[in-house]
Amino acid sequence: MSKQPRKKKHRQRPIAVADSDTPRRSIRLTVETLEVARGHDGFLRGKPEPVLLIAAYRANGLAPALLVGRILVRAEVKSDMPCNVALGEQQLHYDARFAVTERIVVLVIAVEEDSGDGVQALYTALETPEQLLLYSAGDSVPAPRSLSDWAGNDCSAPAAPTVEVLSASTRLEELASSDKYISAAAFSVSTQARTDEVWRLPFVSRDARNDWTLVLRMHVFP
Repeated sequence: MSKQPRKKKHRQRPIAVADSDTPRRSIRLTVETLEVARGHDGFLRGKPEPVLLIAAYRANGLAPALLVGRILVRAEVKSDMPCNVALGEQQLHYDARFAVTERIVVLVIAVEEDSGDGVQALYTALETPEQLLLYSAGDSVPAPRSLSDWAGNDCSAPAAPTVEVLSASTRLEELASSDKYISAAAFSVSTQARTDEVWRLPFVSRDARNDWTLVLRMHVFP
């Protein structure tokens, strides 16, 4: 009696998750107010001219971070300091599908503008996230990390940490040229949780003559 050939059992392959199955989220960053505690524009040069360079990046800790939007905000200080300067609720908006592990990193650089050359150089540097390295301004031993690595930091509103930033191994103070670099701050949020939070980003120059705080709102929603 001849044996019947056994039928091979086919294992089911795992179903690949299509891009259309990943959660879709909208990111809206609204710039609200600049609180100016102290401001200095040089001897007999009047009030400071604050410029805020704001960029948002998507990162998952593995692949290089990607720039998803950037804006430049100029604040006009008209009254005596301390004062609050309304920024007209300027917005940065981004809508996309995000993997579960992805986060949004918001990086803000503050500059006191004179010639404008430094502002241009810094705004250009924001366009190449693969060249940006961040580390905490309070680190006794600096350990610069890529934006993707830094994205894993546990950040809780409202306080955003002050950071030091390198662009292609160059300090931002060197890129700022004839404009006066103040400082930088950053925070990261998950793309999965629905949030609507106010963040406060501090900017204090090394000589402490400029002391500003940016108030903005981060909204993540389906």
